[in-house]
Amino acid sequence: MLVIGVGTAFGIYSAMLNDRLALHDRSEMESVNDALVSADLSKPFYLLAIGSDSREGAGTSSRSDESGDNERSDVMILVRVDAPNRQLTLVSIPRDTPLHLDDGRIIKMNEAYNEGGAAATIEAVSELTGVPIAHYAEVHFSELQELVDNLGGVTVDVPIELSYNDALTGEEVTLYPGEQTLNGQQAQIFARARHEYSGNQDANRQNSVRQLAMAIVQKALDRPVYEIPGAVLDVASAVGTDLNTADLIALATAFAGGSGDMTMYSGSGPTDGGINDAVNGLWFCYESPEGWAKLMDVVDSGGDPSGIDYSDVESYNATP
Repeated sequence: MLVIGVGTAFGIYSAMLNDRLALHDRSEMESVNDALVSADLSKPFYLLAIGSDSREGAGTSSRSDESGDNERSDVMILVRVDAPNRQLTLVSIPRDTPLHLDDGRIIKMNEAYNEGGAAATIEAVSELTGVPIAHYAEVHFSELQELVDNLGGVTVDVPIELSYNDALTGEEVTLYPGEQTLNGQQAQIFARARHEYSGNQDANRQNSVRQLAMAIVQKALDRPVYEIPGAVLDVASAVGTDLNTADLIALATAFAGGSGDMTMYSGSGPTDGGINDAVNGLWFCYESPEGWAKLMDVVDSGGDPSGIDYSDVESYNATP
């Protein structure tokens, strides 16, 4: 009877968690699944994490053609998951990377989400990086706040003073330099702020986002193994993903036991760029297939992409 009771409880728990994790738009789920490939979770695979912003008036640009109420994936992180070796590698996809559409238009990579949702973004990132993507996770900025609060806050190193208006409350929030534990609202500001940086604004912002993502992973995995299902439940309410309960718990358990002896690498795709007069005078990253190939050779082999120098890549200094 005890076994039956435990089995029943786990079945109910799994059903609840699957419901929380699922992308609730059925057509979106189907299109996302079509864009993904199958993978053995016991071998390295790629997951695309997207941070989207669908809040009214929360656009990240003052330009009418880059702002407004449309949804954009201003955060795109390709994650190489290597459970057997307890290694995660996070690679930012710069939002200003050019994307050529079938109709001849050139848009920014973060516009793919507005054009065709998560599935279009998955396909675009897979083509750009040359690797198949097996799984997908999405967090809205407003849900990021809930996620961090559910974990009891996360610790990051804030590089400079950052002040930003919370798009939900209108409140100005200021973060001061130094290592500190952020609550949900502060974490959201940390992830969004970019204009405070004197140069390489979006690159610095993406560095912050990756640092925050790694802090979230560390906080969840530093719990005892028996608390892993609870940690997954804490995260689930703020994340939409194709992964089911069993797979998520299996992965979390494989990485559990403390973050100290796991490896986390972090890097970015090519970020330099300039104004493209042919596309409404918008700023784009330079097109650099050789640069992306150089990066992904390192990532796919399990190496550290943080120190990659793109300056010797011929196409990197070409016009956008």
